[in-house]
Amino acid sequence: MTRPRIYLDANVFIAAYETLGARSDHAWWLLDAIEGGELLGVTSELTLAEVLVRPIEEQDDGLVRSYQDVVSPADCLEVPAVTRQILVEAATLRSMRRSLRLPDAIHVASARLNGCSHIISDDRRLPFAPGLELVRLGPHVLSTIRTTSR
Repeated sequence: MTRPRIYLDANVFIAAYETLGARSDHAWWLLDAIEGGELLGVTSELTLAEVLVRPIEEQDDGLVRSYQDVVSPADCLEVPAVTRQILVEAATLRSMRRSLRLPDAIHVASARLNGCSHIISDDRRLPFAPGLELVRLGPHVLSTIRTTSR
């Protein structure tokens, strides 16, 4: 059986590394499933720029290094570049939904063009991901992916 390709929005990494409690646990369950080979993770290089802002601002060099390590290509995580094709797709998505912010459109376009079936996000402002199963980060994130990937 082919592993589901799931796209991780930047807020999944932020939840794992910068929060405590249930929200962090839900993100770690997902990251552990990716590292364990159950799922194939995909996230854009844009994610790195988004997650680094606060640690750089607060001069948290340890967290900067952690993010640079985790948001890197690996056997279980693809980190495609933001290409011209992705930017054109993002513009097309924004033309269909003008309220879609450019970073969100780039994430959705990256997921679509990299063959993902799901996009995992904790961003309530991301209501629009045509062709993708939009899954909110929460206690049922893994069961939802497993159920909708069959």
